[in-house]
Amino acid sequence: MQAPRNQGPSPIGIVYNTSMARPDAALALAAMYPMEGNRESHMGSVCVVGGGFDTAVFCDIIAKTYTFGATNGNQALATGLAIENGATDTPMVKAAVAKNYPRTLKRPQDTSAPVEVLRNGVIFNATSLVILSGPATYLAKALDPLGAKDLYKDRVKRLVIVDAGTPYKDAAALRRIVAEWPTPIFFCPKEVGDALRFPGADLDKDFAWSTSTGSPVVDAYKAYKPMPYDAPLYDLAATHYAVHPDSGFFELSSAGTLNIADDGAMKFAPGGGGNVKSIGIVPAKKAELLAALVTAATEKPVVPAPRAFGRGASGRGAFGFSGRGGGRGVLPALPPNVGK
Repeated sequence: MQAPRNQGPSPIGIVYNTSMARPDAALALAAMYPMEGNRESHMGSVCVVGGGFDTAVFCDIIAKTYTFGATNGNQALATGLAIENGATDTPMVKAAVAKNYPRTLKRPQDTSAPVEVLRNGVIFNATSLVILSGPATYLAKALDPLGAKDLYKDRVKRLVIVDAGTPYKDAAALRRIVAEWPTPIFFCPKEVGDALRFPGADLDKDFAWSTSTGSPVVDAYKAYKPMPYDAPLYDLAATHYAVHPDSGFFELSSAGTLNIADDGAMKFAPGGGGNVKSIGIVPAKKAELLAALVTAATEKPVVPAPRAFGRGASGRGAFGFSGRGGGRGVLPALPPNVGK
């Protein structure tokens, strides 16, 4: 039975800028789709920066797995991919891509240009949040179009910057984001993810619902390094805070400064007239928070209910290729990612 069109306010949209190079990123993306099905949030767009084409295909496979190929009236954005010389795919994503999972992307031209997909992920939603977990190169460039900063100020509730201990590439772009981003900025430090680790020994049990179909997330987790191991949940913790900032699991510092070294390493310092707040875990809620993260990342796929959004748009899912013929609706199709 189709859900009714009028279901109250639309859930907040997620714009995810990722390299998809760690298992916590795969777990975070896997959590975002059930959140959409449960109307906690909506997949606005995903942009791969720092990975190759197989990384974009891996994100596409997850989208297909968790939506059963279903579409609703607002899923019309193609996967964003920064096509860069030297970008490589990790064995983690290749393990899933090598299997016969359904996918939409067949060639790099089936993806969309990163700046457009980041910006349009905001345009397609009444309110949005941005999770920055890969190089900030294209998010910084997304500040350039006329009216872009006003758009983000009006539509984006918060930007969450993830620190996984690996220095960000393009320190200049990250510095620009911290200096010019027009909405509240939150920093999720490495210590948060290190304190919250996925129980690797329970992986197959937690994904038991996927036994008959297989799971690209399980494939990726097992391929990352020898099992069993417990992966720090950097991106997943940031995602939970971004979607549920009032959950009671987190505490915030006073405003401070996020200093970015020339190699992209980040260090938060309270005070100093800064515009960033650092996220911490409420100590008494740590075990409860970890249980919530594991549940979110391993939840069985839920088909998203249709959302009312003006006249709607037509497409092939949040990662579906709009292509040259393109989707229809509130925006024209994104251009194919050729020579970008």
